[in-house]
Amino acid sequence: MVGVNDDPMGHPQPAPPLAKSSSIDARHWFLGTLLFVIGISAIVGIVVAAVSGQTTVALIIALFAGAFFSRVAC
Repeated sequence: MVGVNDDPMGHPQPAPPLAKSSSIDARHWFLGTLLFVIGISAIVGIVVAAVSGQTTVALIIALFAGAFFSRVAC
C-alpha cells in the first residue's frame, strides 16, 4: 500500500495495553451518593411543601427535580 506522497505506510502500531482499574472508584461512589442525597432531598421537600399546604411550591420542586433527574438519566 502507498501512503501520502507515495511513501510506504508500514505496519500499524498495536494499541497500548489498558491500565488496570478497579471497579470500585471513589469518584463514582461520591457522585452516586450525591445523586441519592439530591433525590431524597427532593422527595422530602415535595412532601413537606405539600403537607404545609403549599402545593405550588411542591409542584415547582417536583418540576425542577424531574428536570434534573431526566437530564442525569440521558
